[in-house]
Amino acid sequence: VLPSACCAASRGEASFTAGDLLSRTHMSRISCGGVLVIMTTSMFATVSGFTASPALQRQLLSRKLPMLRVPLRTATNVAKQRHPFAGRLWAMKEGEAKPFVLTTPLYYANGSPHMGSAYPTMAADVIAQYNRLTGREAVFITGSDEHGEKIATTAADKGMETLEFVDKIVGEFKTLWGDLGIKYDSFIRTTDPKHEAIVREFFQRVWDKGDIYKKDYEGRYCVGCEAYLSEEEMETIDGKEHCCKIHRKEAELRREENYFFRLSAYQEDLEKLFKERPDFVQPSYRFNEVKQWVKEGVPDFSISRATISWGIPVPQDDAQVIYVWFDALLGYISALLKEGDPHTLQAAVDRGWPCDVHIIGKDILRFHAVYWPAMLMSAGLPLPNLIYSHGFITKDGLKMGKSLGNVLEPSDLVQKYGKDAVRYYFTKGLEFGGDGDFSEERFVFTINADLANDIGNLLNRCLKPLLKNNGPAYPKHETPADHPLRAVVIDSVKKCSDAYKRLDFKGAGEAALDIARAGNKYMDDAAPWTLFKEGKTDEGNKCLLTILEATRICAVLLSPIVPDTCAKIYQQLGFSTEQWEALQWSDAVWRDLPEGQNLADPIPIFQRLEVPGEAEERARALEEQKQKKKAQAVQAAAGDVEDVLRLDVRVGKIVSAEKHPDADSLYVEMIDVGEDAPRQVVSGLANYIPLEEMQGKMVTVLCNLKPAKMRGVDSYGMVLAAGTETVELVTPPEGAEVGERLRVEGMGEPQPDELLKSKGQLKVWDRVAEKLATDGACVAKYDGKALITSAGPCVVKSLTDSPIK
Repeated sequence: VLPSACCAASRGEASFTAGDLLSRTHMSRISCGGVLVIMTTSMFATVSGFTASPALQRQLLSRKLPMLRVPLRTATNVAKQRHPFAGRLWAMKEGEAKPFVLTTPLYYANGSPHMGSAYPTMAADVIAQYNRLTGREAVFITGSDEHGEKIATTAADKGMETLEFVDKIVGEFKTLWGDLGIKYDSFIRTTDPKHEAIVREFFQRVWDKGDIYKKDYEGRYCVGCEAYLSEEEMETIDGKEHCCKIHRKEAELRREENYFFRLSAYQEDLEKLFKERPDFVQPSYRFNEVKQWVKEGVPDFSISRATISWGIPVPQDDAQVIYVWFDALLGYISALLKEGDPHTLQAAVDRGWPCDVHIIGKDILRFHAVYWPAMLMSAGLPLPNLIYSHGFITKDGLKMGKSLGNVLEPSDLVQKYGKDAVRYYFTKGLEFGGDGDFSEERFVFTINADLANDIGNLLNRCLKPLLKNNGPAYPKHETPADHPLRAVVIDSVKKCSDAYKRLDFKGAGEAALDIARAGNKYMDDAAPWTLFKEGKTDEGNKCLLTILEATRICAVLLSPIVPDTCAKIYQQLGFSTEQWEALQWSDAVWRDLPEGQNLADPIPIFQRLEVPGEAEERARALEEQKQKKKAQAVQAAAGDVEDVLRLDVRVGKIVSAEKHPDADSLYVEMIDVGEDAPRQVVSGLANYIPLEEMQGKMVTVLCNLKPAKMRGVDSYGMVLAAGTETVELVTPPEGAEVGERLRVEGMGEPQPDELLKSKGQLKVWDRVAEKLATDGACVAKYDGKALITSAGPCVVKSLTDSPIK
């Protein structure tokens, strides 16, 4: 939100348009975010409520004049006459710009940290690191919520004093954040004196506003949630009524006299807020939930407890303590205070409030998107700019829990695989916002495919021949401005930056990997090893140096996600530690590697991972495979194996698909079929199925055909499809596992040949294809028997009685 055409000044009143702002060169630099406070040479002024176009924002922000300090109290008092959300102000000292402020939840200190707390903290760290790279100061806030009945009870059960217990838990959080490379700026504890002072002042403001009152209340209370539950938040579980949907335990029936906050008084203000700020909560489907809650009516809620003593006393009533949520939310503001600052709301707000983004789980969305804005409105404080709500983490498709024995310990993962692998999977490897699943096999596959193969292998493939043919220093080189790899880099840098800004870590990582994949393809096409053999050293050097510069830029783009790995890339390229530590986003431009800079000896930047016990299991599997092949050879010689059982047809998922560079009718797909790396398959589907429909598609793949070169591109399989004039993919059912082999209903287990490579064996597929077709229900069948997976039969979309090939 940028300034409006309305201005109120301490010396009378004046008005001017946004265009006027552009013409007043003596005005302070204008910053996005909240109601603007400006100072001209002659007056103090506040302006509010105007939404500028992106072009106008850029014009405003281009005025590089120093910010000036404005008396906040005076400005706020004037603004309150003008705008319902007045007070969204930031007091600036000369030369300062508002920092980018982001927060994780303050984690409840009743138990050790787990993946549910590590997940949003890694995400927040990536956002902070990106903003720092762009040159903007970032204030990354995390911390611990240490009050409440559940914590006091847990400490007593362990025979510990409550403060002693939370000190221990906080230590575990800080240790884990260190292990994950989390670089937070402020760790606020709700037992900190500065926080307690902020809570008391805030409570007094809301009290003075008349938004707090006392009454008797009876309701169902969940100790785990530290909240009274509505009927919508409870369900019947195993015959027990009134169970919390989150903690799955019966909520206690309680009656007590507490203080309440008049949330209902802010019904219209909340509705107006949501209408005026359509991006206030993201993702949009979560915002829809919030708007529905408010539409159904927002009841007043209890903000004190009389039955416990572990908490901050109500200023007007020592017999009660402030409700843990009313207390903890204010940690986002108290965390801004620095050593030596007065413990006041004004001092905290002056340090950078409002927050730019709150990162929270979907289970605490109501507190942040409904309660928190109303509380801030009541106290006359700015509202956060964005609330981003992510989903839950499951393991192998199941909700995690101690009773299931499938709790995912982040510290164990870090110890096994290293912090960058963990950071990468839980940011780039998942869709941030939705629910995400963890399986160790998928984790290992993702890290190996992206970090070890696409990036690490590319770096080694370039460095070794470069050193061999030129020695330890870079030769002179200048990449042509129109080089296709430069175009890929320019496009990827923009895509990556845009993705980071919208918290799309998967998109940011994919944009960076586009560079590595393009580098690998360019290397395969240019074949520098052949150039060196032919004595064309300069041409070979040009190829390798171009790819290495692209790899350097790839490291800049991925550095917020995997900083240690990217530091190793810089070191391998011959850059110093000081150069790495001075890295900025502006370094993601093409510069060519400096002539004469010494190269380090190539060392793999990321060792391929293995699931524990994988090596032994692989050895056993190889031995079993040998024995199985012997038996199959005997059976084949005797003519005992059905042709269809000799095929290796698997469930696959298309990781990427693109047009063949030299054939309009062909696609080149990378397909995950359950192996260490995706398979490259060339298919003749381009005239039948749009490219966008191929991306991410589940398919069936014949994997043991002899590799073939199709218009210059190697193909290692065949995608099964049905039809002639109209063609549809044969797809596995939902729930089928990538890599599992298809079976024929009513027949034995497949006994695939290692490779259908001889002319005689190629006839196996021809004979099978004669009997492959869809039936009247679109089910794929062989000789009238369904092709099935563990989840059911394979099908096509609509084609009946059509041949499959």
